[in-house]
Amino acid sequence: MQRTKRTLVCSLEGTSPLAKAAESRTHHEYHYGHPGFETGWGGDRLCCGSGANGGGMDVGDGGFGEITVGGRVRLLGPGVVPAEAAQAEPLYVGEPAAIPVALPRQKARAEILSVLVRFPSGAVHRADLAIDDEDRASGSKTIEGVVSAEAGELHLFTTTRNDDGSVAQKGFVLQVRTRGTVQMYITPSFWTQSGVAGAPKFNFSLGRWECHAAVRWVNSMPMLVNLARRMTVRMTDAGTLVGTLAFDLSGPVTLLPGQTQYGTVITFHAPGSADFEIFRNAGDLTFEYSMSNDGFTPKDGQVWRTMREVGYNIIRVGDFTAAERAEYRRAAAEIASGIFRSRDMTVRGVELFRIEGTPEMEADKQRFRFIDSEAEIDELFSRYTMGDNAFLDAFFVEGMWDGSAGASNVNGPVDKQGPSSGILICRDADTVNLGQTFAHEAGHYLGLEHADEEDGCSDTDPASPNISDNFIFSRSRRDSTVVTGCQIDKMRRHGLVTTLTP
Repeated sequence: MQRTKRTLVCSLEGTSPLAKAAESRTHHEYHYGHPGFETGWGGDRLCCGSGANGGGMDVGDGGFGEITVGGRVRLLGPGVVPAEAAQAEPLYVGEPAAIPVALPRQKARAEILSVLVRFPSGAVHRADLAIDDEDRASGSKTIEGVVSAEAGELHLFTTTRNDDGSVAQKGFVLQVRTRGTVQMYITPSFWTQSGVAGAPKFNFSLGRWECHAAVRWVNSMPMLVNLARRMTVRMTDAGTLVGTLAFDLSGPVTLLPGQTQYGTVITFHAPGSADFEIFRNAGDLTFEYSMSNDGFTPKDGQVWRTMREVGYNIIRVGDFTAAERAEYRRAAAEIASGIFRSRDMTVRGVELFRIEGTPEMEADKQRFRFIDSEAEIDELFSRYTMGDNAFLDAFFVEGMWDGSAGASNVNGPVDKQGPSSGILICRDADTVNLGQTFAHEAGHYLGLEHADEEDGCSDTDPASPNISDNFIFSRSRRDSTVVTGCQIDKMRRHGLVTTLTP
């Protein structure tokens, strides 16, 4: 319900642990890692089964380096090639491959081949394959349907599990190439919670934003390619040029035929620059990284986005069981947060309070536990607030006269004073529905009209063209979770939404 229309401090019910804030996703084993390893993303696939097609394995030489804006580069020589990984044929981007894995020669009977594939993109897929008599007779098991969305090194780890409980393990490095080109891939070192944008980090000692990323160059040509030393980063905001960074590396990027090299690039964004202000105001920037020489111009794009965060004070008005209290905390910290997390706004914290404990508050508890009119909502919000923190006040009551699930004013006050200074949520045994209602009413408070009203936004998403899928549709369902870019941009401008810095 969208409303169109202190101060006693509530007694503390108990402070919950801070809800999990945005994860500054550090690298795992490889510095080109990515969140969401188990699920796979970006077109990388692994469909395993038996087969006779030989995929072949080719080793990619690898080097590591460090690149910083302002211009130092340290590129080490090619990595050591594992002898048993060398094969004749490479894998190609977007083309299914079948990879035969030799079974160990042993007395024990091989039963299961466990496979872990780390793709050049950083995504990881796992599978357990049964080994049959035909596999044992041929001495190998074929992994079918391996498709990589990017060029570079593919790491394959296998564990053969035997009937006597013993295991045998192997590791391989395979080269994934494109057909006849040179490519450059940029992968953020830290990701926002949605996993679709890089997360800039704020360097407090130097007072600037920094975008840390791994860079990977892949030469699929049969000749040496010298990309020289110049790297350019073009920064845009919704297609509008914000600025360009250009810097020389301390040495050329020289790629041998079929070689993959790795490095790290860090861009600095100082106070006074347009890019600094966009990050400070929780905006997005798209970077296009490029190099050009020897007739090749590899480039890659990456979105960088500072995380937004909002906190909630949950204020109980009425009698709720311990189980209900746990569920409404979960509705705010997990369900509602999960809806906003798709657009990289996370929960800063959840605090629990109650209106009870003094004769005056006990009387108000009985009066406001069931809301009988708009006037009662106004009076409840006017009388109570947690004014000593910058969290949104959410009052949980037992019900409303018109059967609504919740209520909120549009664009509620930042100082949380007056009759429009909170959101109202009614008891609901369905935690998912409760969380959806929580997000819906919080969206109103942070500045949004209903999706099906004139709000100046496109309220559908290409992946969900039905407006009823929008989280703030006037008759939203428990599975209405779409948040559009325009909507998150409106919400992030509200004073209770802040920028998450490390």
